[in-house]
Amino acid sequence: MNRAFAVVLLLIAGSAFASPGEPTAPFESIEITCSGAPTAAKTELPRDLEKWARLSCTKYGHVIRAASGWVWHAPRSNQFVRLWSQRAEPEFAEVGHSSYFTSIEFHKLSQPEAEEANKALATSLGAKPQLVSDAYVLAVTDNQGRVQTVNFVRSEANVRLGSFWGWSCSVPCTAPVVFMGFKP
Repeated sequence: MNRAFAVVLLLIAGSAFASPGEPTAPFESIEITCSGAPTAAKTELPRDLEKWARLSCTKYGHVIRAASGWVWHAPRSNQFVRLWSQRAEPEFAEVGHSSYFTSIEFHKLSQPEAEEANKALATSLGAKPQLVSDAYVLAVTDNQGRVQTVNFVRSEANVRLGSFWGWSCSVPCTAPVVFMGFKP
């Protein structure tokens, strides 16, 4: 099966693409300029992260999501993965710049840390660990003090395909959301 066809099947396999309570309108209709954000708000991502992610300011707070041309997709739930600065309990409210990130840290893991992250990912997927090429961790803190992490793991096959596996979680991590990042 060719890769493009597999991606299309993955994306149309279910009808729910947003997390429960998450705005379902296209991002273009909810984005606002980041120029009105508080001075404590982080509105730019670390340069090394920009290949996979972007930060958007929206009517519902700030959000980190897949970079242009990329998709972060959780195959088990058939949903897109996004890190919102606002907690959706039970629905997102239009809060604009009153919900934002105060810290955004991204770094490459050492090889032993990458191997451990790879083992954790394989266990979560119920798969055999692959030979890991590299791994990264993103940790963000919102202005309410909530910490969310995203782990990015690339096997040698992922490097060749230009994709990665990852998981996101709020700290303490009790229910990680496993996802794949790829260019359709």
